[in-house]
Amino acid sequence: MKQHRQLVISLITGLMLVTGLSFAQKDTVTIGIGAEPLTLLGSQAVDWTTAAQIENVYDTLLRRDPETLETIPWLATGYTVVDDNTLELTLRDDVTFHNGEPFDAEAVKFTFDYVLNPDNGSMWEPRFNRISEVVILDDFTVRILTSEPFPVLLDNLAGTDIMILAPDYIAEVGIEEASRAPVGTGPYRFVEWVRGESLSLTRNDDYWAGAAAIENVEFRVIPEFGSRLSALLAGEIDIMKDVPPQVVETVNNAPDTEVRSTVSARINYLAFQTLIDSPVQDVRVREALTYAIDVDELIASVHRGEATKICSYTSRTDPSYNNDIPCLSPDLERARELLAEAGYAPEDLTLQLDTPSGRYPLDREVSVAIAAQLERLGVNVEVQVNEWRAHLDAIVNRQTGDMFFLGWGAILEPVGTIPQLFRDSQSYASFGNPDITESIETAIGIVQPDERFAAFSDVQAMLAEESPWMPLWQQHDLYGVATWLDWAPRADEKLWMWEAGIAE
Repeated sequence: MKQHRQLVISLITGLMLVTGLSFAQKDTVTIGIGAEPLTLLGSQAVDWTTAAQIENVYDTLLRRDPETLETIPWLATGYTVVDDNTLELTLRDDVTFHNGEPFDAEAVKFTFDYVLNPDNGSMWEPRFNRISEVVILDDFTVRILTSEPFPVLLDNLAGTDIMILAPDYIAEVGIEEASRAPVGTGPYRFVEWVRGESLSLTRNDDYWAGAAAIENVEFRVIPEFGSRLSALLAGEIDIMKDVPPQVVETVNNAPDTEVRSTVSARINYLAFQTLIDSPVQDVRVREALTYAIDVDELIASVHRGEATKICSYTSRTDPSYNNDIPCLSPDLERARELLAEAGYAPEDLTLQLDTPSGRYPLDREVSVAIAAQLERLGVNVEVQVNEWRAHLDAIVNRQTGDMFFLGWGAILEPVGTIPQLFRDSQSYASFGNPDITESIETAIGIVQPDERFAAFSDVQAMLAEESPWMPLWQQHDLYGVATWLDWAPRADEKLWMWEAGIAE
């Protein structure tokens, strides 16, 4: 196998010499990505694949520092907490949208009004629905008023993708056209969207923070890991996310590529879909299934050790992560006892496990391995492999099977995870419990950070009693990168190409 890999690399090197291809002379960075955006309209979809692409077109009010991940001003130059229900933001006065219209307080108000209007179906609305009104004080000052204390508002503004929309442009062309041909204030301008194939952007030379070093950015849709890897090694793409651990050596041994890695704040988990008619609505069935899954084995055999096990419901980088929740050891005998208590013999259970393929590191392979582990218990598991958009649609519309594999993040605060995934009113939730929902609502409103984190930690202890998921791991992100590119991966998974340059 190693000889075969070396032969492939030699052939690629020879092709470069014959054709004169030079990785160091590129003016375009091409990123291989597993799926196209759900939309090109900012502030609409909660989906990393969408955000990673269109965040190059739009700006946000606040950002996170790429190294420290601390909140830094961006379109907002500063903020003042006026009182528990009022946040005042001052805005940059030297920014224009790509179509020439000015960025100002009206654009900020328009964006939040759009997000908060339930008729628009923005998936960000649940994260900001404590905002009662955005008031314009002058052209470059706004006040955000909340219906009750909302202490995590600043974190939400920095850690989520509320991308500022161009009100005049949307009024002129309409939402449908703006969803196909976006206008923002960001470092790159929209060029072309070939549905199912690619998204092309070009440099905004007038970008207020300084023009990007790379002239063009192309996101190329390549759903399969193997095809993305081949494209990387052939010099057809310059970045691929989620290099399979077993081919890290191949990428590093190739003449013009290398693996650059970071531990992401993203978590992967197996959700039990309790919001449909299913045996997993019984907590004893859910507990039985968790006792049959060996996470350590999955990490070792599928991920080659490139994952960090979690036993609670956030990443270990989250300050609310509950270290007191024990990791369960596989116990097939206990699993059989629990199924018997619930009135099931293992062989009587046939369950469906929905998974994407190519969205997360080895997601399909992990799901197949989980199915095999559950079959040791005697439970028959049918793995349903979905295209990414279809997978999200099935989760949102409660049309998955009994279980589904998903990742969430990269989130650094509990409010970005717990309230979104464990209240049955939320888009990607698979579980709801009135008492837990009440505790979540209380935790959201706690002003003191340490007390808020402790409250969310207590919520996780409550969740552990209900087994709504099988927590799996915190992702290790392995990126294959062309060596001509000066770019480092971030723990929050941003693919913001304004940060990229040409290596010396």
